[in-house]
Amino acid sequence: MSIDFNLRDFAHPLTIWRLHRTLERTQWLSPSEVAAFRDRRLRGIVRHAYRNVPFYRRRLDEAGVRPGDIRGAADLTRLPLLDKETVRAAGESIHARVASRYHPIEHRTSGSTGEPLMFLLDRHANSLEFAYYWRHWSWAGFRLGDRFAELGTTHFLKRPELLDAPAHWQPHLRRLMLNGVQLSARRAGEMAAAIRRHRPRFVKGMASTLFFLARCLDEAGAHLPPLTAAFSTGEMLSPSFRETIESVLRCPVLDSYGHMERTVGICQCPEAGGYHVNSDYGLLEVVDPEPGTGGETRVGRAVGTSLHNLAMPLVRYEIGDRIEIFADDRACPCGRGLPLIKAIQGREEDVVVTPDGRYLTAIFILPEFVEGVGFAQFVQDRRDSLVINVVPMAGWNEEQRSALFGYASKLIGGTMELAVRAVDDDEIEVDASGKRRVVISHVAD
Repeated sequence: MSIDFNLRDFAHPLTIWRLHRTLERTQWLSPSEVAAFRDRRLRGIVRHAYRNVPFYRRRLDEAGVRPGDIRGAADLTRLPLLDKETVRAAGESIHARVASRYHPIEHRTSGSTGEPLMFLLDRHANSLEFAYYWRHWSWAGFRLGDRFAELGTTHFLKRPELLDAPAHWQPHLRRLMLNGVQLSARRAGEMAAAIRRHRPRFVKGMASTLFFLARCLDEAGAHLPPLTAAFSTGEMLSPSFRETIESVLRCPVLDSYGHMERTVGICQCPEAGGYHVNSDYGLLEVVDPEPGTGGETRVGRAVGTSLHNLAMPLVRYEIGDRIEIFADDRACPCGRGLPLIKAIQGREEDVVVTPDGRYLTAIFILPEFVEGVGFAQFVQDRRDSLVINVVPMAGWNEEQRSALFGYASKLIGGTMELAVRAVDDDEIEVDASGKRRVVISHVAD
């Protein structure tokens, strides 16, 4: 779940402001009132999907369900689950016929959990993402306009002239971009100097990237003034990661969970440490739950439903992660009526470690820059060697292979042997659980 805080995020300031006011209000509703708000949005989405999206008209008709039959979350079990392959096969039939009315932008997933998926996000969905982050960060004291730092890779890959820079200050956004490509103990002192110079109060990044930043700062003896909070996204935040980040950066870590398709948003409460399901953002179902630790929790598959994206709503969409929920409903001491869950499971990946000591935590984004990649797996057998195995699809050719090789070369520098190979699907390496991991590292660090 990522927001880039670019100028385009302000293209619809009135929509953002209205959504911000709504989210500020709904978080303090009682649990039953939050559920009623969620179900009202759900009824509207289902009506819209049936009237305007050919795919859903067929799907509801085949299930013998009328839009009015879906009154709330409990009724969704009358509809089949929606997996990524079905979305791909549906093509434009899963787009609303009136999609242009909502100013959609085409996006695609990173492919970090499988083949990239193309989808539409409209004005409301993009504005909602901004308002959602605004609310979550405000729980830690953030105010719009505060300086913050962000660990990133795409920002620098798109600006080759900055690829060797440790940081880049954007005064119009009051954002200090820290270069994930240069994350090493050798460059940590320069990153620390940029943080001291520009004085951000907050830092955002993927869980592993924040961890390696803290680790590199500690190894380099580069001390920072304490930050107000660190915001972790994109991966599992393990207890050891949290401990290292909080110890070195001297601030609490607030974790969050989401995905590019934006059907579910979960974020950590600073007051009690629990995870709130943002039911005013999207609808979460946990299906096929199994007993968890000590019988107090259950663990099941995460399924999400759009509540705001009208250009391409997703109903009962299988996200691919597992969620641990409490066996009974629990209230948070903070007083918010947003439901609580125990933990998020999944999205834990290896990282590539270069011979010059850099930690590449976001290498999985590289296929976004080329066409024809069905699935890409990055395999590191030695410290000085990296192989990219690509399952090709339509559009993959020598030009795209060379482009991927070029982007990977920029990222790893000249310190590693690099090969890009086209392989069959059954040649992709799987781990002990049978999962096709994007990054496989056999290098101990």
